[in-house]
Amino acid sequence: MKKLMLLLSVVSVSPLFAAAVQAAPTKVMFFFDTEDFTCDESNDAIRDTAKILTEEGVKGEYNIVGYLARELVRLNRRDVIDALRPHAIGTQTLKHSVHPTVCERSDMANARIACANVLADEAEGVGMLKAAFGLQHIDYAVPPGNSWSYASLYAFADLGMTFYGGGGFAEDASAPSGAAGLVPPGNRRWGMWYCNLYQLPYDHIMALEELIPGGEGWKLPDFDQVLDRAAKLDGVVFSLHPHMVIKKAHWDGPNYRGANLVEWGQWKQVENRPKEVTAAFYRNFRAFVRRIKADTRFVFTDTLAEKTKLKPRVVITKQDLPAIKAALEKDFGAISSPASWCVADVFHAVVELLRGRTPGVPGKVHGFVYPPQGVMQPVVVKASDLAEAASWMDLATFIPPQIAVGGAKIGPADFLFAALEVLTTGANEVTVRPREQLGSFKNCPSLETVDIKGGWVIHSPELNGKLLDERLKLQLWTLRFE
Repeated sequence: MKKLMLLLSVVSVSPLFAAAVQAAPTKVMFFFDTEDFTCDESNDAIRDTAKILTEEGVKGEYNIVGYLARELVRLNRRDVIDALRPHAIGTQTLKHSVHPTVCERSDMANARIACANVLADEAEGVGMLKAAFGLQHIDYAVPPGNSWSYASLYAFADLGMTFYGGGGFAEDASAPSGAAGLVPPGNRRWGMWYCNLYQLPYDHIMALEELIPGGEGWKLPDFDQVLDRAAKLDGVVFSLHPHMVIKKAHWDGPNYRGANLVEWGQWKQVENRPKEVTAAFYRNFRAFVRRIKADTRFVFTDTLAEKTKLKPRVVITKQDLPAIKAALEKDFGAISSPASWCVADVFHAVVELLRGRTPGVPGKVHGFVYPPQGVMQPVVVKASDLAEAASWMDLATFIPPQIAVGGAKIGPADFLFAALEVLTTGANEVTVRPREQLGSFKNCPSLETVDIKGGWVIHSPELNGKLLDERLKLQLWTLRFE
């Protein structure tokens, strides 16, 4: 049976298997990276794509830069704001390419300051969106380029968001936009939670920019072929940068590549496309939407609708611990049975149980700031010392890389497995032996090879990509699947 997740992932399956599991329509979402605050003409494409979708009865996902929302108000673009009212509004950060970017704001050893910096910025950006569109809540975020920062992920969750679209660790970052065929299995995940956000990987079957007539040799994509590939999937996302409908290139290259190259308001303008090319895109876009609507293999959805379908979290009880312990000993990673839990969920639960409390419904969790360090040789720890260590544990922040238990310092995984042993057997002491502390990346291989610095030309040359890459990997304990 098809998984009823939202999503937007691509999985390579055989045609026979795909036909066998096709029990529900493939879900379709349109995402719009709505970001160009440097040219008012680009706003026309926001309005016009939104109107087309409204006329066709489809809700789009417009993830909008905070500075652009502010500009729409300043320019009194009520036509754009009104056109967007039927659609789902998300954030694409406060300032997109303006330096310091999200990653640059969190490019420091002190994670507390990094997270505070980013949270302050993104709260301001969300406030701009709420003010411009009269909204009470913003429920999803999309990063600019591959500007993925652990600090921004936690900030968006702290601001009450549920979804994160386009995070490359949830998709095959090697696949170019519009790549033919299906992405190899293993690099695309649906039903994936990471850093407290549901990850929505952008799709590479066809970028909507391919509907813009190009130069010599350009051909309109074959809709039948595109949708035949999409129909094999649980869900698919088609994405567009609206400014590219008007402009021949991205707006931020000449203005912000590597640094703030111009003064605010003195932006260099990218050449416009001929008006007939823009008009042709709108015709092609409408035709594509109608082609999907006419195909019973597909159903349109959106983040607002999908949020109502998310599974409720399940409390971890003491009775669950033997099964959890066995699962973690077999495969140290996300738990799928008897319910969906990440390793950090289990860590929180055993800490509460050691404190003599009943765990609550799993909530926000964190990974690590620094690599966890386990014991190098066997160490005996007492159950009473584990309980004492649990009493001072701060579960509202990052898990410490080492934990003092009695007279020894043990790793967080050492603590977790020792606690599980005590709680399931009633033992008064446990022998802690050297073991892997972080776990395996096999369920999310793209996270292990993430490359922040090399993935977006807008980044400052001074950006320490290695620090940010490492800290994304150190959030592995927050990974879980539904």
